[in-house]
Amino acid sequence: MIVDRDKSLNQHNQLATQCSLADSQSHTNPCHSHFIATTQTSVNCNDITIEKCILELEKANKQLQAENIDLRRAEKEVLFLQRMTQAISEAIDFHSALGIALRKVCEFTGWKFGEAWIPKTNINVLEYSPAWYGVSPELEKFRTLSEKFAFSLGVGIPGRVWESKHPEWIQDVSSTSAEICQRHQVVKEVGFKAGVGIPIINRNEVLAVLVFFMFEAYEEDRRLVEIISTVAIQLGSLIQHKQAEEALRSSVATNRALINALPDLLLRINKEGYFVNFKAAKNESLIIPDNNFVGKHLCEVLSSEIALPAMACIEQALATGEIQIFESQAYVDNLLRYYEFRIVVSAENEVMAIVRDITETKLFLELLQQQERQLKAILNNIPGSAWLKDSESRYIAVNEPLLRLFNKKLEDVIGRTDYDLFPADLAQKCIDDDREVLATGQRKYFEEFSLASDGSEVWFETIKTPIYNENNEIIGTTGIAYDITERKRIERDTFNALKKERELSELKSRFVTMTSHEFRTPLATILSSAELLEYYSHKWSDEKKLNHLYKIQSAVNHMTSLLNDVLLIGKAEAGKLEFNPQPFDLIIFCSSLVEELQISTTKHQIIFQAQEQRLLLRLDEKLLRHILTNLLSNAIKYSPQGGVIHFDLIPRTDEVIFVIQDEGIGIPKSEQEQLFNSFHRASNVGIISGTGLGLAIVKKSVDLHRGKIVVDSEVNVGTTFTVTIPLNN
Repeated sequence: MIVDRDKSLNQHNQLATQCSLADSQSHTNPCHSHFIATTQTSVNCNDITIEKCILELEKANKQLQAENIDLRRAEKEVLFLQRMTQAISEAIDFHSALGIALRKVCEFTGWKFGEAWIPKTNINVLEYSPAWYGVSPELEKFRTLSEKFAFSLGVGIPGRVWESKHPEWIQDVSSTSAEICQRHQVVKEVGFKAGVGIPIINRNEVLAVLVFFMFEAYEEDRRLVEIISTVAIQLGSLIQHKQAEEALRSSVATNRALINALPDLLLRINKEGYFVNFKAAKNESLIIPDNNFVGKHLCEVLSSEIALPAMACIEQALATGEIQIFESQAYVDNLLRYYEFRIVVSAENEVMAIVRDITETKLFLELLQQQERQLKAILNNIPGSAWLKDSESRYIAVNEPLLRLFNKKLEDVIGRTDYDLFPADLAQKCIDDDREVLATGQRKYFEEFSLASDGSEVWFETIKTPIYNENNEIIGTTGIAYDITERKRIERDTFNALKKERELSELKSRFVTMTSHEFRTPLATILSSAELLEYYSHKWSDEKKLNHLYKIQSAVNHMTSLLNDVLLIGKAEAGKLEFNPQPFDLIIFCSSLVEELQISTTKHQIIFQAQEQRLLLRLDEKLLRHILTNLLSNAIKYSPQGGVIHFDLIPRTDEVIFVIQDEGIGIPKSEQEQLFNSFHRASNVGIISGTGLGLAIVKKSVDLHRGKIVVDSEVNVGTTFTVTIPLNN
């Protein structure tokens, strides 16, 4: 019984201890008070349950202790976040706020190093922020080496966090590859192990990526990640606000610097016309020399010539919201000065008047205009086309003669190049000349042609000269082009006249040569036969007398034919050869002509072929006889060995074709172009007689029919002439 009583007493003491402990814990967690009270009651009611109650109280006390630890940690975290928020809000700029966050997080969580990476504007990379924190000065080297890195989206811890917008924890960075951690070697040298990257996000935009390292390998601590992530969330809005503040401060400072740098007088004026405030101009030539004008009306301070248009512009600006500009002038220190007024709405019922002294600009513009007028007068008085071009061959000035020549307006030329005015090949020639002058710095004299507005060709004598600036640098070209079209025409006419004279002289020489050669033989025949008849006719028979008379007649006929050819070619050269087409049967005409010529030769056979039996056409029969007789006679004459001569007549719907082919001596290729010139004979004719007029007559006769003649010949093979005459003449 004594043992049981001692045991019971010991259990009551244990129970009292647990209750006391539970009671002290319940002050921090009131929700357990009911459980303690119930337990104490059950002890009084039933000693058997004491042991069970002791176990329950021990369990409850352990739970209370754990919850108290969590509560105290939560209180520390809340206090940490409060102090963090306050410290960041007091930071002077964005990077200072990041530096505070890095230091506070490292001090609170035990990380040894913290850094920040910022997305670079307009470039898809992260750059190193000047904000960082390290527990020892030795980490400065790691920071310096890290500054050389930049991470693209998805590359390295910063890049992957930037891309995913989620935290990333690496238990041991030193054991990873360079693909996982681009700074693997540097991290390993410093001795870092665990690493974590946390994004700072605001409105789904990553403002920065925070990266922390420690010297021990450490498994991912979700609670720690949540704490830093919470800090990052707070930082997101605070940092964006800080960025906005910084941008605003920068903008205000910039605007203030710009305003202070302005040489203008700035006047704040209300809608009634009273001065509200001002910023004095740096220029001493102020339109309002007295500074005591705030609160006064425009009309009290400025002359009516300025005040009245200023009031009108103020009313217009306030009504439309548009900038109003006007210029005026005033005497300052007895000197006339010019001012520009810009009226801008700056607030409700208030404007800003920006007053600028433009006297120097005005005088400079007047000087430029005067120089421009002088240059224009000089250019327009040049007796030719004149222009100025810049280094890119763009026209910067032209004179009236040039505009009239090309029928252009000034605005159609200024700022344009020759490619805009002329055909491409001509424009390229002009620009090449410009480039030569620009490259060599030498004047260039030459003759060139261009196209006038009516498409006619105009010749110029052109001089192009380089233009130099005050530093003796070539900045363009100037050119003068004198119209020498008339001179060129006279030169051309003179050349043609001389050429014609030479041709006539040559023609005369050929004619003399021909007549002396061709007339000598028949004249000798006539003289010989006449002398023989004179001295021996009384001894000769009638037959022998007639034979010599026939020789005289044949020689006379030959000379008559020669003279007719000369007269005919003379009429043709003078343009007096008549063209008189009449209808006749071409088949009958050609057949009759072949019969006549066939009688004159026994060594040649003329084969005439026609596709029709009858062919009534309207041609000049006399000219056609000249054409065919000369071609067929030449075929006979220049085929001394005889042979077949083919004569084909080919009628078409709108033309008729004559083809005459022989097997004679042929014509050298080099002489075929001169073949139709008067008195020209091929070099291979040898002793074969001829005047050199036959083919010239043929060509003139074909031309009068508006036809064409083509020759195809090979020496010692033969010659083919093809004459094509249109039927619409």
